[in-house]
Amino acid sequence: MSEYQVEYCLLIDDNMVDRFVHRRLLEHHKIARDILEFDNGKEALDYLAQVTTGDKRVPDLILLDLMMPEMDGFEFLKHYELWVQRSKMRPFLFMVSSTEDDHDLKRSRDNRHIIKLLRKPLIPKLLKEVIDQNSDLK
Repeated sequence: MSEYQVEYCLLIDDNMVDRFVHRRLLEHHKIARDILEFDNGKEALDYLAQVTTGDKRVPDLILLDLMMPEMDGFEFLKHYELWVQRSKMRPFLFMVSSTEDDHDLKRSRDNRHIIKLLRKPLIPKLLKEVIDQNSDLK
């Protein structure tokens, strides 16, 4: 059995500092063994398309930033929905944001793919607990 909670994580965030901090937290707290970073949702979707064809690894965990240029987290989720339908895969997906906007909070609660909206910066203990509580979703 692995000492890590999940084997493979996609970290999608346009902010380089947030990606750095979250990567270090995921590694230090042994939440994810391998972490692949994307600075926008389109690149992550391109990667997931390659997962479907068997050319890339399936992520166990996706940490998705809400506010990104070009394609925000909610736009990513529209495309992700199609990927889930085609691939029949469903990694743990958490939206990560510092938003206080009620509309964004409601949209994240109402989206069936988002397990939970987590505040930036991530609190490792909370992330580990939520993964454990939802392990039956895998």
